[in-house]
Amino acid sequence: MLTPMRKRILAGLLVVCSGLLVACSGGGGGDSADGVQPGPPPPGGPVDPTPPDLPDPPPSPYAEAQRLIATITSVSLNGDNQAVVEFQLTDGSNIAITDLTVDDVRFVIAKLAASSLGNLTGNWQSYVNDIETAGSVGPGTQDRLQATYERDGEFVNNGDGTYVYTFATSLSDLPQEILDQAAVEGLDLSFEDDRTHRVAIQFDNSNSTANPNYDWVPATGALASFSRDIAATENCNACHDPLGIHGGNRREIEYCVTCHNPGSTDANSGNTVDMKVMVHKIHMGRDLPSVQDGGEYAIYGFRDSKHDYSDLGYPQDIRNCVNCHVGTGTVGEREDLVLTAQGDNWAEVASMAACGSCHEDLDFSVHAGGQEDDSGCGSCHSAGGPAGSIADSHRILSQEASARFAAEVVRVVNSMPGDVPRAVIAISNPETGERYDLHNDPEFEGGSVNVRVSWDTRDYHNTGNGAEDAGSISASALSGSTDNGNGTYSVSMPIALPDGSEPPGVAASGSGVAVVEGRLSLVLEEGADAETVPLVNAHGFFSIDEPDAVAVPRRDSVELGACLACHGSLSLHGGNRTDSINSCVTCHNPRNTDREVREIAADPPTDGKAEESLHFKTMIHGIHAAAMRENPLQIVGRNGGTTHVYDEEEVHYPGNLANCTACHGDSGFGLALADGVLGTTVDTGADHTDPADDTVVSPMAAACASCHDSDVAAAHMESQGASFATSQAALDSGAVVETCVVCHGEGKANDAWVSHQSFLD
Repeated sequence: MLTPMRKRILAGLLVVCSGLLVACSGGGGGDSADGVQPGPPPPGGPVDPTPPDLPDPPPSPYAEAQRLIATITSVSLNGDNQAVVEFQLTDGSNIAITDLTVDDVRFVIAKLAASSLGNLTGNWQSYVNDIETAGSVGPGTQDRLQATYERDGEFVNNGDGTYVYTFATSLSDLPQEILDQAAVEGLDLSFEDDRTHRVAIQFDNSNSTANPNYDWVPATGALASFSRDIAATENCNACHDPLGIHGGNRREIEYCVTCHNPGSTDANSGNTVDMKVMVHKIHMGRDLPSVQDGGEYAIYGFRDSKHDYSDLGYPQDIRNCVNCHVGTGTVGEREDLVLTAQGDNWAEVASMAACGSCHEDLDFSVHAGGQEDDSGCGSCHSAGGPAGSIADSHRILSQEASARFAAEVVRVVNSMPGDVPRAVIAISNPETGERYDLHNDPEFEGGSVNVRVSWDTRDYHNTGNGAEDAGSISASALSGSTDNGNGTYSVSMPIALPDGSEPPGVAASGSGVAVVEGRLSLVLEEGADAETVPLVNAHGFFSIDEPDAVAVPRRDSVELGACLACHGSLSLHGGNRTDSINSCVTCHNPRNTDREVREIAADPPTDGKAEESLHFKTMIHGIHAAAMRENPLQIVGRNGGTTHVYDEEEVHYPGNLANCTACHGDSGFGLALADGVLGTTVDTGADHTDPADDTVVSPMAAACASCHDSDVAAAHMESQGASFATSQAALDSGAVVETCVVCHGEGKANDAWVSHQSFLD
């Protein structure tokens, strides 16, 4: 929830005072009760109930508007079949904008052309086109038609926030060179007045933007009863935050498709820029068969700039089509998605363009005897057809299987310092409610299920874990558990929680957590090999020495659902760690680094460091902020086999890095920090088991510098008390005090929350 201060920052407070009319008996209206005479009129005579006319607010300057509200109110055709567009424009307070000029707007117009697949499909075809000449750059050899916008028609400013634009393009009299090129490419640009047409507008030269659209049928002048609505912009923005292309002013799918349709091709690369093909290929990126074979996928844009998507890695399983396209038949349990009218088309209507955009190594000329068009696709790719339904072909069987296993930490006992903690767990089938037999059920043969214990929840550190790193202590729930006879199993840890009697002399305190993690190895299709099925991790907090013996949970800074909006499923470390931030942070804690594996790295990092922090906040920020960091984050993975370099070639974060709420809740990233937050270790010192000799970065600086890693930024943080080379003892004693909250705290001059928000839009 937004705090009151932030609500005041984000929105003004409008207070409306009104008179109070009193009627005393429950019976009639009027201004007095029965039998009571009305009092004398107020001094000066009766009050006129009609409020005085208030002056109209002054118009809002277009260039200063922080929000644009644009509405196309009507579209009609004149005698020359030129579209006449009437629209109105206000700012976010609904105050008219009266100084818009034709240089601030662009207009597009397209028809919804027929498709061989039936009335519920179709493709947009722009009437406004250019011919792009091939040969200046790229491998393309043929000139191609490319949709565009216009602004050279008649523009009328009515002076009251309403405008009229008459297209220069006549829908029935297109330039001959455009028609000739269309004929070469087999495109139909004829004016079909009985079909759905769309006009859309782009606004430029402002602090905000808008892309209103209007669908109508020219023959009748009526609003269109049928359009084409395949994907919702809101679903795209779950990752793209916001979708903003070509300078950032084209943000709505309804606008994009008027140009990005089958009739538009990038002549320099020879690739179509049809929305469904181009977007599928971009998201496939490095997994495209042609790229896997050593080729590239690139589009040449404005001024022949090359956009190479060959290194792009999609952060989830590409078969998860419902992440973008969803209708009433495919929504399932996804309540976070916006349904569209043809959102089910991906599962119901096969086409060579859509399917071939990912399956580009498929030769349709010989596929199933050869396919000349899309009309025969449904005979095989349908429920009951030889190839099965499209939805079945895109099922992610490992995720479906994973949903049949739900882990639970029932309780943790023997959890005081010096005791060997024992976790009582269960794994059940949510579909039936029955608990699995971990020792005998075949589902667990060849799998791995473990219980890990970490401490303490103020900020995990696991000091005294008997190892030279700061990882959890763990035991197998399959081979090292006791069957309790009721579907639960007891798993004892290999060591006791430290009581301070052994080096480094630090007792466990506060609260801890037990995590169930693992993976299964299951045959998901008849005749196929076994596949890894991730077990969604579960956790349970327990008291170590809390005064009232009630566990204190770890703070929730990150919302898992926000992560899954882009990632679909977060399953790492061989499928063992799945969909649980509370599991990740137990090992990715302030004390853990990659020192042990960095020493044996097969491909050593080039950052000159002896170790890199694995702290969750610094690592995740560093990964996602690859495009803004001056020094790419480098981390050595398990067993030293892989050095992960998170630079711009590896990471393509599609959102706005300033939007911290894309991952965090409203209170998950503000200052000051929670009590007990530790500094981040960057040097584990001579004694790797003892954090007392660690070199740490003060906690606020560690978070901020994980994105803002320049020397200038570091100097600013140090000037405010931060340190990049201190000790936890100095932080605890107050010898090092970060004063960032003086300026960046809530409600302060440069509130961190507001400062980040100011970069949005």
